[in-house]
Amino acid sequence: MGKIRVDLEKPLPRASSPWDNMQPSVAARLGADVSNAEERENWANAFFFGGLPYMWRKANVVLDMIYELCDLRAGSRVFLIGEALEECGFVDAIRARIGPSGELMVIDIQSDCRKAVQDGAIGRDGKRGTFRYDYCTDLPDNSFDAVLNLQGVSHADNWSEAAAEFVRILKPGRPLVMAGITLGGPEQVFKISQDLCLDHLIAKIMAGLGRSLEDFPHCAPAELRRAFADRLEDMAEFEWCGLEVFWGRTPKR
Repeated sequence: MGKIRVDLEKPLPRASSPWDNMQPSVAARLGADVSNAEERENWANAFFFGGLPYMWRKANVVLDMIYELCDLRAGSRVFLIGEALEECGFVDAIRARIGPSGELMVIDIQSDCRKAVQDGAIGRDGKRGTFRYDYCTDLPDNSFDAVLNLQGVSHADNWSEAAAEFVRILKPGRPLVMAGITLGGPEQVFKISQDLCLDHLIAKIMAGLGRSLEDFPHCAPAELRRAFADRLEDMAEFEWCGLEVFWGRTPKR
């Protein structure tokens, strides 16, 4: 038998939508709704969105680490910003740690994030789904013991600008922790492309939504390091199952 040559450098061809390749017998068995584009979009939205509480509850071990990094204690004053904050259990967990004498300021930006993504808004960084983070410009300097950004990291269109504001409202020597479950980052897209079954499932959902994974914004920890480079000390990062965590402390003055 002759040798079989495989060109590993040759890119995979772009396939048409999985919906266009569905077997007629399967479509007939599933019923008329499966051929209805509006129904497919509705179910694609149902599959794709609304999963944050499920995912973050599976990440409870990492969440405990995040809360420890924030150095939360009774009486702490905390600024919390991100998506689905009540539903994911962040609010109750933080309040339990800071007690009745503590203060928690909560800003849920999920509606802003979804609108930016669904509208295809282009931020100043040229990415889809990003926008100006101006949620704390009216807050006084040095007013919080900890700043947390949970599941909202990818949507700021200028992290250098937003970093200055986050650091400004932190007291000296206090922690800032940011974490987000990755969606559409280069590594995730690559991993999915290496598994034909996963590629099929994600491509089918994305086709139902009329977009691709690359349309979703992603901010890697390395970008955050650059944005906070002259503003934080003891910066570090951590990744677990697609959940990226970045943290640091303001300098002691």
